[in-house]
Amino acid sequence: MLSKVIKNIMISLKRNKLCCLALLVLAGCATPSKFKISEQSGRKIEISVTPDRILLECEKALEDSDEIYGFTIHVLDEANTILPIIQTNGLGKEDCNDRSKKIGDILSNGNDIYIGAIGDLDEPRIKEGKAHFFLKHGTFYGNGRVLQFMAIANEKGMCYQAFRGDEKPCPSGSFPIKKKNP
Repeated sequence: MLSKVIKNIMISLKRNKLCCLALLVLAGCATPSKFKISEQSGRKIEISVTPDRILLECEKALEDSDEIYGFTIHVLDEANTILPIIQTNGLGKEDCNDRSKKIGDILSNGNDIYIGAIGDLDEPRIKEGKAHFFLKHGTFYGNGRVLQFMAIANEKGMCYQAFRGDEKPCPSGSFPIKKKNP
């Protein structure tokens, strides 16, 4: 049965060579999805990830207040669990939304995303109740781990830091762990 379906698809593609060419071009242009710990030194962690594995969220930090918001970068890791990378200080709603927009621009203009964070990835993964939906991957749950956000950048040089925004140099301080030009 399956071979009959495949045969019918192949016959259809042979008839429409333009469609076949378009499929080959689209397949060749697709960036494979990835998550990789690229560097780690003590509690400093650098992650290399594709934008399809990242969700941004501004949510109220306190249920009874519209003044304090928390900013989180949800990253789908190699085990298909969600690793939250959080901004540790509270933000105003406008500041949180502005940060989300600027980082969203970094994601939409890049294929390879660098995230600098601080935390412990040696903790065991524990399935959490809150789920998030990733368009190309589906619905996944948190893993009980949390990292502190320090910087995010793409391969085109667009960058944003937790405490300095898009001020240059970016990233700065102890990120990147290994300097490209020592």
